[in-house]
Amino acid sequence: MTPATLQTQLRELREEVAVLREALEQSRRENTILRQKLDALARRFFGKKSEQLNAAQLELLLSGLGEQSGERPEEKEPPARPSPRPARPGPRRIRTPENLEVVRQVIEPEVVQAQPEPWKCIGQEVSRLLDYQPGKFFWQETVRPKYVRRDQRLLPPVVAPATERVADHSLAAPGLLAQLLVGKYCDHLPFYRQEQIFWQRHQVFIARQQMVQWTAQSVRLLSGISDFLKREMQGSAYVQVDETPVRYQDPNLEGRCGQGYLWTALVPGRCVVYEWHTSRAARCLDSLLGEGFVGKVQCDGYSAYPAFAKEKSGVELLGCWAHARRNFFEAQEEAPRVAGWFLNQIGLLYRKRHAGHLYQFGS
Repeated sequence: MTPATLQTQLRELREEVAVLREALEQSRRENTILRQKLDALARRFFGKKSEQLNAAQLELLLSGLGEQSGERPEEKEPPARPSPRPARPGPRRIRTPENLEVVRQVIEPEVVQAQPEPWKCIGQEVSRLLDYQPGKFFWQETVRPKYVRRDQRLLPPVVAPATERVADHSLAAPGLLAQLLVGKYCDHLPFYRQEQIFWQRHQVFIARQQMVQWTAQSVRLLSGISDFLKREMQGSAYVQVDETPVRYQDPNLEGRCGQGYLWTALVPGRCVVYEWHTSRAARCLDSLLGEGFVGKVQCDGYSAYPAFAKEKSGVELLGCWAHARRNFFEAQEEAPRVAGWFLNQIGLLYRKRHAGHLYQFGS
């Protein structure tokens, strides 16, 4: 065998080794990616759902961010984590809205009530107890006096105009109508149960047929408000959109619940619109935003939004920082320093948002 033949075979072997090394490196990269995907799936199904990051954990992630290292440190198996202790119940607390009504009663000493002149108030003791008054029925009586001129008795009497009602000749005040709607659509109480509650607890009988008529009259008026808000939203140049899955009863599914979606469109500081659809397709956005919508839509990465914007030349999609943050949160184990830096920057953006300097960044 000649030297030229040996050199040719040696060169071919080197090329083959280089190809095999490249294939091996590619396989290692693919295995790393697959392992990361499996870890992400395991955390999603079996890990904790919260994405909160405390200050100590963030400081640990950011430590040594500026250090440059030529070699990747040897990966060591993380120490076994101790099993978390069951959370102990904290002290019982009561939360109330800031504008909760305060009913004040003043109790004066008997000696002061008997002779108030010698006494001077120098302070007061104040205490509060949280109280509750069950719902009650009452007649809302409106008195409209009639007047006539003393010097012109033949002129027709003068009386103030009557207040507007939901429907003519209806005995239901707005408070009662609101209770019917809240019980029906928020508390999921059918009308026959509300009929029983009113009679058993308050001795007030309202036929369920009457409730249906009052509800229809209320919905007819509320539809006008809903249509106005929808037109206001569709005329805006910026809107935030999201969809929430909601199970609903469908008689055609033989006892099984269907999967529907409550689409939400928000114009910050102006209006919010809810629209129900049994689908999650892009055509739902044509109904919600309108086929002629022009402006910016802030949303997540669901495929329906790019499909909607693809057919509209004047629609621009904006990302959601909450969804972008989720990917950095899941990457903490693979790249803790870089992920920690991005989590810190996103936290600063949200802090500014809560201070009122920026728009909302998503749900």
